[in-house]
This record gives sequence, structure tokens and C-alpha cells, in this order.
Amino acid sequence: MGRIAEWALDWFDRSGVKPSGRRIDDPITLLQRSFAALAGIIAVLSNPAVSVLAPHLNANAVVVLRALIAFATLVAVNYVVTAKDVIHQTAGFKVQTLRTYRFSTTERLIARGVVAIALLIFALNLVPDAGPSRNCELTATLDWQPDGSARPMFLSLAAADHTDRYGTEQGQPIAMQLRSVRPTVFSIVLEWSDGSRSDFGAFSGCSAVADRRSKDGRAKVHLVVR
Repeated sequence: MGRIAEWALDWFDRSGVKPSGRRIDDPITLLQRSFAALAGIIAVLSNPAVSVLAPHLNANAVVVLRALIAFATLVAVNYVVTAKDVIHQTAGFKVQTLRTYRFSTTERLIARGVVAIALLIFALNLVPDAGPSRNCELTATLDWQPDGSARPMFLSLAAADHTDRYGTEQGQPIAMQLRSVRPTVFSIVLEWSDGSRSDFGAFSGCSAVADRRSKDGRAKVHLVVR
């Protein structure tokens, strides 16, 4: 227990041990160590990384492998944070014994950052999922002003890389379905018989919209969620 208590003081810099005199003069070395630390986090927390290491393991074996990687990473990080050297300094006839950290302050900060980031990612993984995506059922009602001989033909509903077209009739509700998309962002366009288009712009979320007018001012749409 005494060793664990000493490590705890080292992690919070409350042990009274002098900082190391080492300095990292090469920024490339610092970057390499930072990326190595992040690679350890990814190996512990990401399914793709574990799958590359052991593609044929079952779920229980993956948990064991992940625990082993986490343990090895924690041991390495703890060593960087807590390792110490004993230095003997002579001043006249007096010999003074000092304990200093083996690794520089920057290296110890990087090591502690590894643990902090890992804990943050782990906490985020505990946040429950919003649930499976579901279709957004909408009913659209159109109103438009006559524009010479042109008349509305189709109402286009576009989301992601998919577009659905529905026949139009003034004042009659149009049942539309927005397929499972998260986040729900879609656009609505009214297509006229002369090839022109009335764009109602982008909509966000599966929610009712009252009387939005198209950008050209020729039509307006009212949306209701079924």
C-alpha cells in the first residue's frame, strides 16, 4: 500500500521529489512520443485496432486482449510518471542525496495526458446511444400562385444521396417518408412543368414547419409530422 500511496503522490506532483533536469530539445522526438501514446489509446479503445491485431477472436477473447493492452499501457505510463533516480551531490565535505524524477516534466505530462484522454473516451463510450435511426414520416401541403401556363408537377424530397419525387395537387396533403438519416437534414424542391424549380431550402430535424415560402416566392409548403 505504501508504494501505491507514493505513486499517487507522484501522479499529483505532491511527493516532494525534484523535477528531472532532462530536456527534450528535439520537437520531432516529442511528437513521436505523443503519437505513440495516442496509438496506445486507440489500440485499447477501438474495435478496428483490435480486429487488426486479432481478427478471429470471439467477444470474450477481445475483452481479455483489450484488458491486457490496457494493463501494459498503464504500466508503461506509470513508469514514466513515477520512475526516480538517486543523485549524490558533494558540497565541500558534505554529501547530499537527492531523489529526482527520471523523465522530464514534459514526458511525464504526456504520460498523464494519455490516461486523461483514455478516461474521457471511456466515459464517452458509456453514454447511451440515441437509439436506432427511424424513418421520418411527413405530410406536406402545398399552396402556389399561378405562373402563366406552368403548373407544379412534382415535389422532390432529398436527403443525403437519395431523392424521392411525389405528385402534387394544390391543397391536397402529400404523404412523404424521409428514410433513416441521422442527423435528419433534407431539402424540398417543387418542380414545375416548364422545367423551373422552386427551392424551399434546407430543413433540419424531423419536425413540423409552418408555411415556408420558396426562394422564388411562387409557392409555400406546410409540413406536419405523422
